[in-house]
Amino acid sequence: MKYLHLLYLAAFSWWGVSVVSVDMASRKIPNSRIVFGFRLLLLALGLLAVNSLLGYAGQVTSFLNWNFYALWALHFFWAALAGIILWYTGIWPAGDAKFFMLCAAWLPVIDPYIRNFPNYLFVGLLVNTFVAAALVAFGSYIASGFYQASPADFFAELWVDVKARFASLAGEGARGGWRIAAYLSNMTFLFLLQQVLNMETRYFLGRFIGRTDIIYFFLFFLWDKIGGVFGSKKWLYASTACYALYFFAGYFFFYDRLAALLLAAFVNVFKFSLLLFFGRFMLEHLMEKKDTVYVGPRELEPGMILSAKAARTLKENPVFEGAFDDCFKDGLTEEQVGLLQNWLAKLPVQDPKIETVKGKPFALWIFAGAALTLLLDRGLVTFFK
Repeated sequence: MKYLHLLYLAAFSWWGVSVVSVDMASRKIPNSRIVFGFRLLLLALGLLAVNSLLGYAGQVTSFLNWNFYALWALHFFWAALAGIILWYTGIWPAGDAKFFMLCAAWLPVIDPYIRNFPNYLFVGLLVNTFVAAALVAFGSYIASGFYQASPADFFAELWVDVKARFASLAGEGARGGWRIAAYLSNMTFLFLLQQVLNMETRYFLGRFIGRTDIIYFFLFFLWDKIGGVFGSKKWLYASTACYALYFFAGYFFFYDRLAALLLAAFVNVFKFSLLLFFGRFMLEHLMEKKDTVYVGPRELEPGMILSAKAARTLKENPVFEGAFDDCFKDGLTEEQVGLLQNWLAKLPVQDPKIETVKGKPFALWIFAGAALTLLLDRGLVTFFK
């Protein structure tokens, strides 16, 4: 059976390299490649099912039992949900999200004993994907600074970017201080609630709630959609009331763990804050900085991708009445292009422009993440023995 899995590894590698090469050349993943990869996956699953059928009939001794296919379906559900979230939140275009789903679906087919299968394998793939992309993006950005005539000016500019990004997130004046306090208070209560629920429901929901990385995942990628909730006054008042209830209940029911749970919540908020700021906001800024293009009304076309800064500005602009609330990485629609052209034409400035970015060939990092997930898992070594 190991030869069958080695064949699947070769087929996945060949298909993945073909998708990456097309994406790097055209900065777009065609649906035909996705459909072909899906058919190839179905063929692989079909051969595994035939082998399982032969195994239950006593014809072969090495086979997967029927439980594997149910676990694979559960894993594919989580991977598909993650891909949809990544597309809906504007992190990836639809092609990259589909490629991620299929890469995730291939992993247990290549290695049925891979770690974290079925419930948390998609998280490991995402971590490997974004860590690989982040290290290369940050490394190339720092390296470019040393090649400049004045590296000191380069790093000074980087520090200015960090401070400007932090100021834009926090806001200005007293309002900014209130917003930071609200974020910290509400986020701390969320992780405090997670600690309490994990302690009290570990036999029911604890296996899911106890995974802080799952909460990190949903918050990290859904932040543009739900992040504003944590900065609202209503939620701050509600969380303050819940704090009072927590200390009252904790005094009577879990006094010995009262401070420990609160400290764990503080630590989680601190780690997530660093992850959110550097892993998303600053990485997004660094990856877009080299590919930024300013275009005027006549140059705007459907399919062009707004920069993260421009997308946030348009979402907050009441003139558009929510037309840019769903601004995906697939590019601008014809309706959005028309609205932008009319708006830019009315601005009292000469030669108005909007900030866009070139498409990023992210399939390379998804494929690299899949390769790292396989190579870093000890179970794969058994197929080469």
